[in-house]
Amino acid sequence: MNNTTTKRPFAHTFLSQFIFTPDLLPFRDEEITKIDTQLEEYEQVFLNPDTERNLISRNELLASFAISKAENSSLTLQEAQDVYDVILANEEYTFISDKLKAKQKLTRKDYEKLEFFNIAKTFRSLNQSPIATADLTPDLIRGIHRSLSRGLDVFAEYLPDFTIYKSGNWRDNDTIRVGTYIPAPYKEIEKGVEELITQLKENPGITAIALFHTSLYALHPFNNGNKRVCRVLEHILFRDLGINQKNLYSTAYYYHKQKERYYKYLLYSLERRNLNHFVAFVQEALVLSMISVVKTSLEAKRNEFLERQDLDSQIKSILRPLIKRSQLQFKNLFKYSKGKLARQTFVNYLQKAVDAGIVAKREEGRTTHYHLSLKSPQPEEETLKKWLDFANQRLSFIPNDIKLV
Repeated sequence: MNNTTTKRPFAHTFLSQFIFTPDLLPFRDEEITKIDTQLEEYEQVFLNPDTERNLISRNELLASFAISKAENSSLTLQEAQDVYDVILANEEYTFISDKLKAKQKLTRKDYEKLEFFNIAKTFRSLNQSPIATADLTPDLIRGIHRSLSRGLDVFAEYLPDFTIYKSGNWRDNDTIRVGTYIPAPYKEIEKGVEELITQLKENPGITAIALFHTSLYALHPFNNGNKRVCRVLEHILFRDLGINQKNLYSTAYYYHKQKERYYKYLLYSLERRNLNHFVAFVQEALVLSMISVVKTSLEAKRNEFLERQDLDSQIKSILRPLIKRSQLQFKNLFKYSKGKLARQTFVNYLQKAVDAGIVAKREEGRTTHYHLSLKSPQPEEETLKKWLDFANQRLSFIPNDIKLV
């Protein structure tokens, strides 16, 4: 017998079309909170301070970079780092205004740099002075949009097919489409946003924030920049709830790495008027992002171990695949060399590492497996196995770069 309950969580004339079946979600709020609490305890006991500092400092950059990449930006991570350095120095990004004063033509790359500057600066500001759910208002959401889109409409004169932002203002037309999906009529936007905020304040929680994210995007309140507003708000609201207090990870980066699936489930939710598809994806992103923190810590330990060894740089380079994998068969380890070394040279290098006690090998029938000679099991390995076993029970998909311990 089917005991699931399908709800219509909103009474608003547009959002009332959407259904939601929380019983079908992969996780309950308390299960996600438990993993986050365990991650915090793990961080206190086992996480290397250098790894922690690196995770925190890189997270703002990578999350901002990921949000910009959602807009099909061609910006490289190094270019993003260069812009981010301006923010860290508490300086304004004057490059665009300087070009305009010199009457030089603005390019798409200029646009992408200013877009990233706005995202990273807004993200950093909100991380340092977070918004409380209790203080959330329509005007505050419009203010975030204003901050994210500041100065971008100048590019309408220089870039073809440019969609203007109308910075800080609600959408004032009904021409916007997301695939075949038609968002809320523009006259209903403000009422819809008010209802979303009321619902979130009355029913706070992890699933409620994922529901807020999905429904806000369904309204499509701004002419351009809606994904940016939704992702930034989601991150800040999770932290206000007590999730990710150390700012060690971001769902935005997971969305970037799973970009195709991100759009797939977002469009499923919109076109089918079923909020479950994307809410479940948000839950997946949260849990697997937490697991990734522990995996990163384990990889950092393996990397530190390898870097300490007195080995030729070429030998170290053939061993680097063992940082991400606990062990590899010889044939798979050799594949990573991509033909840069003759097989016998590779074998000789690998044997030197074995003789030095840096790599251990395990024979199983006709196959030989190799792994770094760290003391095993590491605390990270036990935690990863437990959490991945749990995630495997609930999720139909786990990315290879996470599940390969």
